Amino acid sequence: MKTKNNLLILAFCACVFLSSSSVKAASLDVEEQKVVDLINNYRKENKLTELKPTESVQNAAEFMAEDFANHPDDPKVHEHYDSTGRAPEERSQDFGFYFLTENMGWGYVTAEGIFEAWKASEGHRENMLSSGARTIGLSMFYKAGATKDGALTERFWIMDTSDEGVERLKGNTLNSSEFIDGKNYKKMSVTVKKKKDGKIKVSKGSLVKVYDASSGRLIDQDLTDKNGRASLFTALDPSKVKVKVYKYKWTKKSSNTSKKIKWKRGMRYNVTL
Repeated sequence: MKTKNNLLILAFCACVFLSSSSVKAASLDVEEQKVVDLINNYRKENKLTELKPTESVQNAAEFMAEDFANHPDDPKVHEHYDSTGRAPEERSQDFGFYFLTENMGWGYVTAEGIFEAWKASEGHRENMLSSGARTIGLSMFYKAGATKDGALTERFWIMDTSDEGVERLKGNTLNSSEFIDGKNYKKMSVTVKKKKDGKIKVSKGSLVKVYDASSGRLIDQDLTDKNGRASLFTALDPSKVKVKVYKYKWTKKSSNTSKKIKWKRGMRYNVTL
């Protein structure tokens, strides 16, 4: 039976820090991996980091896709609350990661179908191209005979992204063992120091980016913590990457105020691996 192609045009974005917890084993099937690859190719076209699937984010996406399939007509679920009443931030905290964005969709049979649908929707597109995203979970739950408002849908898709490891409030929690897409990501610890008034001090809040030295592709990024440290992940040999340090500005959305780091002329920055 042909599945009707409907899409829930609803995307959610948030910026909060969430505590860590234990996670179970997670995996991506062929179609789910295709969606991740399509999203990463799209991000590459827009000079953004590749998103790396991790256990915690994948587990959360798998839970929400199944929950969505079991409660397709629940209006709260359409607002990104799960059937237990948890908002994405709360749900992510229970799965142990920092929540950033979530896309939902139903009815699309193929990876290309759901990707193109999200790409055509402004909110979903913005979530896929979130500049702060580092990790991803992508799940499709199939439920035979599932319907939404009487129409056959059967397939329910969830994309979650995270800003895992970025030092906005607390230290890094992401480890190499948490990646699930088969790549051997190596952790690079970078310390950024600044020279000011003849003294060397660590630089808190610097934006550190790692690029493929041959292609110029942005691989990963992180903010330095209070000790001037950033943790980045790459499948490339460290000798084949280029590290750059940038100024960083951010907006605190909850209060609509802008907080900026004060950078002064003549300040120099040293990066040590």
